[in-house]
Amino acid sequence: MRSKRAYIPAVFVLAAIVLASFCMLVAGCGRSEDPYDPSVEISPEAVDFGDALSRKVRSYFTDAAFCTVESANDPDEGRVIRIKSKNVKKDYTSVPEVFFNYKEFCKSVGVEPVHLNEKPFVVMKVKAQNAHDRLFSIFAHSAADILSLHSLECAAVIPDESQWHYIVFDLSEETHNDLFTVFRLRFEQLAVKSGESVLISEMRFCTGEDAKAYKENPVYAIDERTADNYTLRLLSYNIQTEAGNSAPFPVRAAMLKNFIDEKMPDVAGFQEATPTWRKWLDEYVFNDSYASVGKERTTNSEANTLYYRKDKFDLIDSGTFWLSPTPEVEGSGFEGYSYVRICTWVHLKDTVIGTEFVFMNTHLDINGEKTKAEGNQMRADQIGVIVRFAQRFKGLPLFVSGDFNTLRTKSDGESVHDAIRLVEGTLSVKDADGNDCSLKLSDTRLNALETVDSSHTATMTKYYDKNNKNYEPTREPIDYVFYDANFFEPLSYSTYILADNGLEVSDHLAVLTTFRLIP
Repeated sequence: MRSKRAYIPAVFVLAAIVLASFCMLVAGCGRSEDPYDPSVEISPEAVDFGDALSRKVRSYFTDAAFCTVESANDPDEGRVIRIKSKNVKKDYTSVPEVFFNYKEFCKSVGVEPVHLNEKPFVVMKVKAQNAHDRLFSIFAHSAADILSLHSLECAAVIPDESQWHYIVFDLSEETHNDLFTVFRLRFEQLAVKSGESVLISEMRFCTGEDAKAYKENPVYAIDERTADNYTLRLLSYNIQTEAGNSAPFPVRAAMLKNFIDEKMPDVAGFQEATPTWRKWLDEYVFNDSYASVGKERTTNSEANTLYYRKDKFDLIDSGTFWLSPTPEVEGSGFEGYSYVRICTWVHLKDTVIGTEFVFMNTHLDINGEKTKAEGNQMRADQIGVIVRFAQRFKGLPLFVSGDFNTLRTKSDGESVHDAIRLVEGTLSVKDADGNDCSLKLSDTRLNALETVDSSHTATMTKYYDKNNKNYEPTREPIDYVFYDANFFEPLSYSTYILADNGLEVSDHLAVLTTFRLIP
């Protein structure tokens, strides 16, 4: 027996075909199809996305998450690629991203892709639309596996939404960068919303020298200064390694950049500056007003990097030494140390009034497997190295900052730890010739005209704002900025928790201090 469906009148079949065709036509009108033009020439070194759209470049933007990729018309650039955030969530797992398979696109249009080992600087011409935060990242991936850990990450800021900008990504440090042919593009918004866009007009591959022509050079304004009206803003901040903080680096770096842009410290000393942190600090957090100095304590490990305003100061000298019986020997330490520790210093001279000063930045050891008494003695020994080294700077204003891993007072709340006494000069050490030597520096927190109240002295976030009525050691700071009262008067001592939506830059507070030169 035949199925009843075989007897459906032909008129209904015809009507269904017409209806389906109409629906397809309507749907097609709603899409912006890019006309295919195989005659358009594509340069592998400078991909013009207006031309590339005619060669179906959109089909090589794949695995889009929380965004769409579409063509758009811009009054200045013509046809461009638009990456638009869509269906994002409130948490940080919904960072919009899309992969661009550059190698396969080049293959499809018959050109040889540029190898990043020859031209490792990627320059993009971009414009933000309705984007409250304009941090944009590019990851270079091996073509074999776009989700491989074998990747290199860079970030840049789109300065504003009013015009097109060139942003530069430095991918030169990767030794295997000739393998990277897939690029992941990401919005690194702190709280991205749907409807935020980045337009992309061009993608270029350059040498470092060529990339300089595209790099914008943001700088800070410099206040007029005289010897009678001279202030210094100094920052000390343990920014915490990635091992102890699960917040994404772009989020942490963006919060830190906002803070630096607002406070504009003259010198900033960091602790736990890992290679990844230093890359973000160099390429994103600090603009071209700054230069940096510092070495790792051991190969591929943390540094106590110092950043200073190169537009305000001339660099006289700088260096790093090891907190050990042999400070000049790299990687050395005292017997029983938990981690190799260092001190990085910089000697600067103001370009206008000629004032010179030295800023020293350190990170003392933790107890580790040592007892508290042994740990405190280790830290006192390490400070002793700094005291001896600092004797060469006699006659110059001196600042010593860092994470001392030491409370000011002992458990009785009155007796001061030896590491602090050595800095303040109530305790001395012997130099190589058996002479007594000491520092006589003052604690900014205790002497600044404006300082934190007694409930806000802790510099570890987990102990901050503990309102215990009785003495509570955890309320004390372990991060310090000491100064020479013979030359400078402390105006303010402030601490900051840099956090957003439950994510923190660090488990430490930033310590920001300001000083006035005593005429």
